Amino acid sequence: MNDASVMGWSRLGPLSVLVVEDGTFIRSVLTGALRSLGVGTVHAARNGADAIRFLEERKAALPPGTAPVDVVITDVVMPEVDGMMLLRWIRSSPRSPDKFLPVLMLSGAADRHYVAQARDLGATDFIAKPFSAGTVGARLMMAIARPRRFVLATGYFGPDRRRVAKPVIMDCRMTAECEILVVHSRSRPMGLDRHPVVYFELPNRLGAKVGVGPRDPVPALPESVLEAAEAEIQSRAGDYATWIAAEVEEMTRRIDRLGADSRHVAGLVADISRAAHEMRGQGGIFGYPLITQIAKSLYEATSGGLKAVTPNEQLLFKAHVDAIKAVMHGRVSGDGGATGQQLLASLEVAKRKYAKEA
Repeated sequence: MNDASVMGWSRLGPLSVLVVEDGTFIRSVLTGALRSLGVGTVHAARNGADAIRFLEERKAALPPGTAPVDVVITDVVMPEVDGMMLLRWIRSSPRSPDKFLPVLMLSGAADRHYVAQARDLGATDFIAKPFSAGTVGARLMMAIARPRRFVLATGYFGPDRRRVAKPVIMDCRMTAECEILVVHSRSRPMGLDRHPVVYFELPNRLGAKVGVGPRDPVPALPESVLEAAEAEIQSRAGDYATWIAAEVEEMTRRIDRLGADSRHVAGLVADISRAAHEMRGQGGIFGYPLITQIAKSLYEATSGGLKAVTPNEQLLFKAHVDAIKAVMHGRVSGDGGATGQQLLASLEVAKRKYAKEA
């Protein structure tokens, strides 16, 4: 480990990060990983509503012009106020403490529609679930050392969505260079409404805070730090087994109620879907990618706002839960080999058998 790597890691001490995640367990895992990576101050909120209250209270308590936190890392799917609503509030609300605040979205790798929606709302970057310490560290360092300029245009405010500068063929839809206003300060610039596009070329406050200059390479976190952060994550594997056992039992009770509690079907299915979404994002973190696959399938089967459930759909939900139980009881890690293939094959049979009739 060289001195430059150590310096790059220790610079994260001045940073403050707000983690917004409704799952108590994964919120604890992520905050612990960030502290192991060297982040000096890590705050946590249970959902977007709590995050907004926290940011407003911090803004009121700090001197004017002081950012309440340096970076926000937020889950997408949460009850009450989700990650998209929080992102929209940060970028556009008059009460936002810092509309330029870097916002990293936690998202399932397959959620292309969520990624597209968050990009259009001004997300800084994405951390795919299941995540590793290396992924979290790399996305955080990139947001700090290589911030993209902000763009204000019709229907959009956020980081420039073009990652690479490429020549563009002029056509009637393009804005001419003379129509673009370039702003170099956050102080109230004049004439924003007279230009169809505004570029905000602002000083890199976070880079300066951690000692990274505009021409410096992105600091690499040393392997020993990444290993320590990953070890911190994996040390929670036992807690994960306990957590998922309790979640599966609760999910089983909800599925059993579907046939006898018709008045609350929509709420029960929504709870099952949220739990499945949470499981799919965690299995791969702790060496159970089969859980991610099975929970993803259950999430897809229960999403869409179902207001009624047939007996066959109820059996299909149970088949998914039984498969998750089999993985955890048998400690079927990795791809599970022959056992894993058999479990997935059995689930595919159940999906065909209990498929909804067209």
